[in-house]
Amino acid sequence: MDFERHFGRKELEDLFGDGVRPPEDFLWGVANSGYQVEGGFNRPEQPLNNWAEWEREGKVESSGKAVEFWTKYKKDLALSEDIGLNGFRMGIEWARVQPIKVMMDSRPPEFDKEALEHYARLIADVLMAGMEPVITLQHFTHPHWAGLDFWTYNGAPGAFRDYVHRVVGDINHLLCDKFGLRPVQFWVTINEMSLLPLITYVLGVFPHHRRGLKSSAAALSNLISGHVVAYDAIHQLYEENEWGNPMVSYNTCCLSAYSLDKFITDLLLARSNGVAKKDLREYLEDSRRRYDALVLSVEQPRKVSKFNELAERFLHRVSARLVKPEKYSGAILHLYDSPRDDKLDYIGIDFYDPYLRNMLKLPTREDIKEGRINIHAECWDWVLNPKALNAFLKAAELNAGGKPIYILENGLCFKVHNGRVSARKDNATRDVFLQSYIFEALRALKDGVNLKGYFYWSLVDNYEWGSYDPRFGLYTVDYTGKEPIRRHVDAWGTDAGEAYRKIISSLKDGDVNTIYDAFLSSET
Repeated sequence: MDFERHFGRKELEDLFGDGVRPPEDFLWGVANSGYQVEGGFNRPEQPLNNWAEWEREGKVESSGKAVEFWTKYKKDLALSEDIGLNGFRMGIEWARVQPIKVMMDSRPPEFDKEALEHYARLIADVLMAGMEPVITLQHFTHPHWAGLDFWTYNGAPGAFRDYVHRVVGDINHLLCDKFGLRPVQFWVTINEMSLLPLITYVLGVFPHHRRGLKSSAAALSNLISGHVVAYDAIHQLYEENEWGNPMVSYNTCCLSAYSLDKFITDLLLARSNGVAKKDLREYLEDSRRRYDALVLSVEQPRKVSKFNELAERFLHRVSARLVKPEKYSGAILHLYDSPRDDKLDYIGIDFYDPYLRNMLKLPTREDIKEGRINIHAECWDWVLNPKALNAFLKAAELNAGGKPIYILENGLCFKVHNGRVSARKDNATRDVFLQSYIFEALRALKDGVNLKGYFYWSLVDNYEWGSYDPRFGLYTVDYTGKEPIRRHVDAWGTDAGEAYRKIISSLKDGDVNTIYDAFLSSET
């Protein structure tokens, strides 16, 4: 079934006709992560992260220069300004600020002051371009010296806290003292912490030595603890330096299985909701029932095989076993021993295809020919369901006490293999994608969801965890020459940046006819 706008002028009139608009402080942005865009990792004399072995052994495509964001980030800031963005999410790479360049070295090295200053200058340029920086401190990667299975070790939360304390402190001091600007307001401690253990220790598609559910649960417990101690460290720094009140959170990847998504957020919200340790199980079970009622009732845009339906039910049953407080005793100890009740200042969500039924797919003949031997759907196969975004935004409000919600990632992928772009099976284009998902986000806003931001993943095509075949960019990148070249259309030839610009501009202008045109026009 082709992906088309699920609304027309009448639905737009219902949404915007009575003057409903995003608030003035609404953040329109794009998102990236350091390892995926910076370039300059894992080769001789370059910083080494936990992907170094796989890159050097040829298990994955080399990240190489990526899009050279480290040295040419001003190109991307200029593109972002052209769109009219006022938000820019980016990452700081732990492996770059505390680097080793020799594979056998496993000792924590000194921090690289030049790298920290470069990041501070980059963030300063984001601020001076009129955009709010949203800074991710750990986006799936960590230094090679910490070990492939770093998050399974009991010392991981403490090591992460030390890194966060140093980086947040140094960068803010540089922003204030050297560049005459203000501190960073928005921090993301850990990206998609529910997903990282799953894709590493269960699916095995991220670098690892260990495997299995036990390792996955250990890693998740330490990731939750890592967020707790990082949150406390950031708030303590801001109080000591009189930097005001930071906005600190993590971002979850929306999944229809409560235990793989909302469970972590609800656990982190427990103390601020007055839930005692002894009542955690009952609180989480009640939260799961309310969550399921919202997200499992959404109409699906396409049917799947009976096998996929049965597999989804099985995965839900298996994952439900993870919602047991005793499995995360270390994290709960950190949570309840903390001097602060709050552990989230806002709710961050990433939204792609959340339904497990769509994640299973046997490799096709083409997949085998191209070396993709796996049983999970590729990102260009993900099912588009904008109405589900509306439901997940309302689910994100559960237990949140009115905290602001930010969509920190939402994107559409095309496949480009050996320079050839493939049409999506649903014939979707990025302009209609943006119109459809932003329509549903704003419909949730009108229904009372405290939505304060939308960030598209991503501004330009980037390195997608072992491959350059997936293309998420508003602007495509030509990697065929010596240098990566940004084009002014996306991989399919759509002027996606212009589609995004028109939506943002029309909503700021407020004229209903301009808004209708922005949501109904085609940029292909």
